[in-house]
Amino acid sequence: MGWNKIKRLTLIQQMAGLKKDFGDGKISFNRNKLTWEGMLKSSPLGDEYKIKLVYENGQSPKVFVLEPQPLKLAEGKTRLPHVYDHQKQRLCLYYPDGREWNSSKPIAQTIMIWTMEWLYFYELWLITGKWLGGGTNHGISKTETKNAK
Repeated sequence: MGWNKIKRLTLIQQMAGLKKDFGDGKISFNRNKLTWEGMLKSSPLGDEYKIKLVYENGQSPKVFVLEPQPLKLAEGKTRLPHVYDHQKQRLCLYYPDGREWNSSKPIAQTIMIWTMEWLYFYELWLITGKWLGGGTNHGISKTETKNAK
C-alpha cells in the first residue's frame, strides 16, 4: 500500500463508533447504507434537534435536521445559512473536496461533532443575524450577504 492511500473505515466500523458515542440514536444498516437518527444539542444549554445522518458507500455523509421543521430563521432572513438544501434542511458541515472529511475518518468523531457545532452557530445566528461559523455562502443573494455583515 502506498503512502498516499487512505484506509477506509467500513460501514460496520462507522456504525460501531456511532453506537459507542451516540448510542441513544436509532441506527439502521444494510450492506451499502448506514442511517443514524436521534436527538442532538449544541451544548448543555442549547435546544434539542432531531437529526438524521445518512452515509452510503462511496458518498459523503449527509446530515438533515428533521425537527423542528422548519428551523426558525433569524430576524430579517429568508434562508438558512450553510445548508445544501433549504427545504430538506441538509447541513453544510465541511468542504466536500476531501480535505476535511474522507472515509478514513470516523463519523462519530467528525460529522457528528461538526453537526453539534453547526447547531451552536445556528443558535448564535438566530440571536445575532450573523453566521459566525465560517465556510462559504450557498446560493445566498448579494443583498442577503451584504445584510449578513
